[in-house]
Formats: sequence, structure tokens, C-alpha cells
Amino acid sequence: MAQILAPSPQWQMRIPKCSVDASPLTSKMWSPLVLKQNSSKGAVKTSAKFRVFALQSDGSTINRVEQLLNLDVTPYTDKIIAEYIWIGGSGTDVRSKSRTISKPVEHPSELPKWNYDGSSTGQAPGEDSEVILYPQAIFKDPFRGGNNILVICDTYTPAGEPIPTNKRHKAAQIFSDPKVVSEVPWFGIEQEYTLLQKDVNWPLGWPVGGYPGPQGPYYCGAGADKSFGRDISDAHYKACLYAGINISGTNGEVMPGQWEFQVGPSVGIEAGDHIWCARYLLERITEQAGVVLSLDPKPIEGDWNGAGCHTNYSTKSMREDGGFEKIKKAILNLSLRHKEHISAYGEGNERRLTGKHETASINTFSWGVANRGCSIRVGRDTEKNGKGYLEDRRPASNMDPYVVTGLLAETTILWEPTLEAEALAAQKLALKKGCDQTKTNSKAMASGVGKSAAFTLLILNCFLYFVVAALSGWAVNHGITKARETASQLTIPAHIFPIYFPVGNMATGFLIIFSLIAGVVGFVSSISSMLNVIQWNLPNLHSAAATSMITWLLTLLAMGVACKEIRLGRTESNLRTLETMLIILSGTQMFTTGAIHAGIEDLIAREEIIRGRL
Repeated sequence: MAQILAPSPQWQMRIPKCSVDASPLTSKMWSPLVLKQNSSKGAVKTSAKFRVFALQSDGSTINRVEQLLNLDVTPYTDKIIAEYIWIGGSGTDVRSKSRTISKPVEHPSELPKWNYDGSSTGQAPGEDSEVILYPQAIFKDPFRGGNNILVICDTYTPAGEPIPTNKRHKAAQIFSDPKVVSEVPWFGIEQEYTLLQKDVNWPLGWPVGGYPGPQGPYYCGAGADKSFGRDISDAHYKACLYAGINISGTNGEVMPGQWEFQVGPSVGIEAGDHIWCARYLLERITEQAGVVLSLDPKPIEGDWNGAGCHTNYSTKSMREDGGFEKIKKAILNLSLRHKEHISAYGEGNERRLTGKHETASINTFSWGVANRGCSIRVGRDTEKNGKGYLEDRRPASNMDPYVVTGLLAETTILWEPTLEAEALAAQKLALKKGCDQTKTNSKAMASGVGKSAAFTLLILNCFLYFVVAALSGWAVNHGITKARETASQLTIPAHIFPIYFPVGNMATGFLIIFSLIAGVVGFVSSISSMLNVIQWNLPNLHSAAATSMITWLLTLLAMGVACKEIRLGRTESNLRTLETMLIILSGTQMFTTGAIHAGIEDLIAREEIIRGRL
């Protein structure tokens, strides 16, 4: 639930050398989790039903193992241990295995690719089970300390193709798009999780098979009866800082036994790398503590909050002056792809997004300022300052951060909705009084009719202008031939009209020249305008309107000369056909220009409606 507003200077893809005296996490750290209870034998028990190693003499087996775990090998070898981490076949499980690297590294490109048995993780068939690991991001290892590292990898076939569960590959493509790069997308991800007692799968701190008191005192609470698992949360916090993860905070959540940590702001693909590494650390820490980590979006049915992964998001345009309008446009796009986002926002999310417990209904998209019951929340400061960020509250706690961050960037930066879809979204997102639904529907229908009419007229004009250009070209060729025959009989110097033409009358020469220009320009502009009308947006329609107006003026000029020629009389049949075509075109081109301008006005009015409703 924390709000992440400012970027951290710490970028993850390169890491500093580790301090040799850094202490990795050990089992000793869990002694504060032990809760002493009354017992006839004075046994030590925990509320989570997990065992904690007792501190024994220096000669005990446990202590000797712990000494080896804490052993610093840096003075004796340059070799390091790299823990290769990847996402398994379920899409939520993290897998890892270790290998020795000959010397410390600072960048993933210095690490070799590796492989694993994909048939054992549900990612490959047994007869062709090899999956290749590509190192992508490096973090310091808080468990082993020293120069040892954790390596986030994605997964490929031996042929170099990403396997279906490799969601990082597509996200990396989206974040490398020049349009996305220029917008510098920031993400702040709020990862909620639930701690369960081992074997019974019941929340930490809850009576086995029973329930604690109602929600209320547990959110950010303190006290043995309100906070359960704080040591795990704090250990995870420090482990993330040690590893170089851009963690920005933690807090206890509304349901007892539930916690949250926040990562970010992170830029682009970095957000997914940091969340997955933070999840891995949490899995390892709960493993040591004997507690089960759950990312189920609704671990306990009933009047209890679910677990989400709220994602705060902004682009450069949103963070600059006037950014609130960009945020509203982004919200409009998100509303149009609501179903696509929901389908990618985590398994079991329908049990969480019920419209209760600070959630919106999974079937309805909504947004509001400071409203935690909406799909998208905008902060008060963002509204006040006219710039900032939005919070997508729909992702479940088990969502894939690569999928969610990539989809947010794609929908708000790369994806362009159709006009009809925008109008429909404006109806559904209406938060203010204004134009009613009937008017909006009428606008959408008018838009469809106007587009069809303009496109039909352009096709007709394209054909007619082609005929005009063809007739004018024939007339020019015919005129040149006849002029040569006539000129051979003249005594030089002979008086020639400004534009001499041997057929028709004194206006024919002017008619042919202007008709040829109008025919060629009209044919080309009709094709260009058809392509613009297909797009049917303001920039394209403005371009179509300009060329259409120029073409109409040229057509009127040629038609005026045609009328003059008709008045003078004595024209051939082909010239009469040309005259007729020009008269018809002067009307159809006028209607075409009018239809395009009507489309522009409709689009402007529609944008005003959408802005008003948003």
C-alpha cells in the first residue's frame, strides 16, 4: 500500500564488489521467533509450529555446520558461487542451482549459459528435456556473503527460442522499443504475501483450525497479538538491501499473518528482475524459518482481505507538466483492454476481485482519485499537481511482474485504440454528468456512417479522376499530332493563341491543360486520402482534408474552363465526355471534402466528451 514516488539512484545490472566481512543469513537469526509457552517439560514451541535449532555448545554438530556456513573463503580462492535462479513451469515457482565461477563478475555477460532438466520442472518433454539458462541480472548473495552472487535467468530451447514460460523475453522486447525507451517507464510494485504455518497451511499467528479477531488492528500493527512474522519481514528487508534489490519499504497487512514489501521505482525490465529476486530471497528465508510462503490471492475465504500486487506506474509524459491528461488517456486505454489485462494478472484473482475488501469487481473497470475500491487509483497529489502516476490495483499477489509491467507499457505507450472503442469506453468510465448514452451511441453510429461515406466517395473520385487524366492525356497527344500538321501549312510568323489547340475551340487548350493537372492530382490525392480515412484519426483526417480541398479547387478551375468551352460550342464527343466528368467531379469532390471535415468535427467533439467524462 506504500506509494513510491521517486527513483532510486541504484541500478541493478552492475554490482559493487562485496565486503569480505559481510555476514550471510544464518539460522541463529531466527531465535527471536521462538515464543515460550507453558509446558510441563519446558519445551520451546512457536506459534507457527516450526522447530528452531537450540543453541548448543561450541562442539555440537549444529554449531560446526553453522561455522562452515559462515566460513569466508575469500582469502583462500578467487572462485565464487553463482546461484542460477529461474521461474519454473507453474509460472510462480522459483528454482535454482549453484555452480562455481572462476572469479568475481560484475555483469551477466561475463557468466556462461547453463542448462537444466526441463522435464522435472514441467517445462520440457522427457525425450527432449534440456532447457538453456541465459543469465540476465546479478544480485549479491546474502546467504553465502563474500563475492558470491544470485543470477536471475530466463529460459530457452537449445535452438535459442524462448520457451512458453519465458515471460521475460517478450517484456524485454517491449521495453527495448524506442517509443517505450523514450518514455522511461517507472514501476513501483507492492508485493503482498501470506505466511502459513508449516504442515497445517494456516496463517501464522492464527489458532490452528480457528480464527483471530476481526480485521482492523493488524494493519501496520505492533504487539504479540497483532503482528505475526515480523522477524521474517525484517530479515527479508535487510537481505534485499544487501543483495542490491531496490526495496523501498515493508509493512504488516490488513489480514493477520499477511505482509507486504515494495520494490521501486524501477525502470523497465529491471522491475521484474528485482521482484523475482526478492521473491526468491523470501522463499529461502521462510525455508530457514520453517514457515510456508503463500502468494495465493485469497488464502482464506470469508471476510478477510486478499493478497494483491498493486503496481504503480508512470511514464516521462505523465511525470511532466500536463501529465494528468496523459494519465487519463492511459486509463482509457487500460479500460479498453481490461479483459486482456485481467487474464494475465494472476491465477485465482476472481476470488480476490469481488468489489469488497478494497477491490473492484473483476468484471467492471473503474477508476477514481484516492479510491481504493477502483481498478485504477490516482493519488490526490497527482490530481493536485496535474502530473504523477497511477496505481493498477488489479494484479494478484501471484502475478508475473514481467507480464504485468510489459502489458502496462504496451497498452499505454504502443497500443492505439479504435475511435469506436474509445467512445464505448467513455460511456463506461463516465464519472461526471454530461452527454447521455444515446448521444454517444449516435456519435459512434454517425462516425461509422461518415467514414463509410467518405471512403465510398473517394473510390468513386479515384475512378473519375483516372478517366479525366486519361482523356486529357489522349487530347494532348491528339493535339500535338494535329498541331504539327496545321503548323506545316502556316506562314511564319503566324499568330498563335496563348495555348493553341487544333481541335475544339479557343477554350479547349486551357481546358486540356487544367484537366490534366486536376486528373493527376485528383487520382493521387484520392488514393492518399483513402489511406488516411482508413486510420480515421485527427492527424490523418487533417491531411486528407487539406489534399481534398486542393483537389476540389483544381477541379473547379477545370470545370469553369469546361463551362466556357461549352458556351463557345463546336467540341468533339471526347471533349464533351471530359466536360461531363469535370462537372460531376466538382460535386462529388465537394461532398468528399465535406464528409472528411465532418469526420474531423466529430472526432474533436468526441475527444471533448471523453475528456469531460474522464
